[in-house]
Amino acid sequence: MHQRTQRTQLRPAGTLPFPGAPSAPPLSPLPAPRPRSAQQRGYPGAEGGARPVRAARGSPWPRSVPLVMTRKKKKKKLGKTLPSRSSTGLRQSERLRCTPGDGEQRYGPALEVESSGPVEAGPGACTFDARHLYTKKVCGHGSVRAVSYNILADAYAQTEFSRTVLYPYCAPYALEIDYRQNLLKKELAGYSADLICLQEVDKSVFVDSLAPALDAFGLEGLFRIKEKQHEGLATFYRRDKFSLLSQHDIAFSEALLSEPLHKELSGNIRLIQIAVAMSHIKHVACDLYPRIPVIFCGDFNSTPSSGAYSFISKRCSMTLSHPFKLLSACGEPAYTNYVGGFHGCLDYIFIDRNALEVEQVIPLPSHEEITTHQALPSVSHPSDHIALICDLKWK
Repeated sequence: MHQRTQRTQLRPAGTLPFPGAPSAPPLSPLPAPRPRSAQQRGYPGAEGGARPVRAARGSPWPRSVPLVMTRKKKKKKLGKTLPSRSSTGLRQSERLRCTPGDGEQRYGPALEVESSGPVEAGPGACTFDARHLYTKKVCGHGSVRAVSYNILADAYAQTEFSRTVLYPYCAPYALEIDYRQNLLKKELAGYSADLICLQEVDKSVFVDSLAPALDAFGLEGLFRIKEKQHEGLATFYRRDKFSLLSQHDIAFSEALLSEPLHKELSGNIRLIQIAVAMSHIKHVACDLYPRIPVIFCGDFNSTPSSGAYSFISKRCSMTLSHPFKLLSACGEPAYTNYVGGFHGCLDYIFIDRNALEVEQVIPLPSHEEITTHQALPSVSHPSDHIALICDLKWK
């Protein structure tokens, strides 16, 4: 079993921003990606408008897609979509007529293309829309906005067990990675975060989707894949606030083989994993970079009543101990994971109480929003987990 945890100074964001770091520049729209196939669907972007994306057959997307072009930093509307003759009800093909021009007196010949498949309605209101109201701007001087999020790997979402047992309530198209990754980009971009720690990240999603998308918002991304798997951990940090000193990765499957605690704590694999992680954090934060603050976050697969949580927050458990004073910045929510057969708090952002304090915690979606489509994931939420978001301030 692989413990899905991340530490700012260990994997791989390096050092935290120093007080006095300038604020990040204002957000700007992501550039439209080059179409990958003949079948294109429109999807609302993080800053409004729409962008062409590749979509699986049957995915629901907006019925009207405005086309824009950037020229000398000014947006010019070029064309509009017209319902085709094959339109029936809410499912329709899409015909795009485009007349290139500079918005003044110069225009080129019009071109027209029709989609090869049906275009359907988008997700509508999403669970994270209200949260974006709290995160419109990047944190200012001396503050850090941290996000921890298990985004549900495609390798786990597309199994027969997932479709029939874990998430039978979720529409099949909403489990497709093409659908979910666009929701994820919209969600993450809207948080205006300085530090984003993601778990269950497919390598292809990181390389082809998240990394280029978040790069446009000033975030540098690093990725570590798990042994013999197709998913791993990704950390994004704001370039004008963070400086990467070094990267330290822990492979639990290898570390546990030589760990004497394995025999002492036989049967409590999560507690062993946390103990190994804390040992490595101690090496980096105490030996390599003395007194560097610690942010330890991720999907710990442990509830607040577990021995792992108690060990992290109370510094001791049986024969184990660590030197850090760690606090769960977002407290103990009723749940951060909500599926049909289970809901509970499994995700945390632990911070160094000696160096950091909580400025604000971004409220989680309401229970009504989470259960609108019974449980997670859904057409309006891309994962079975909920992102934790908090603003931290230097003491």
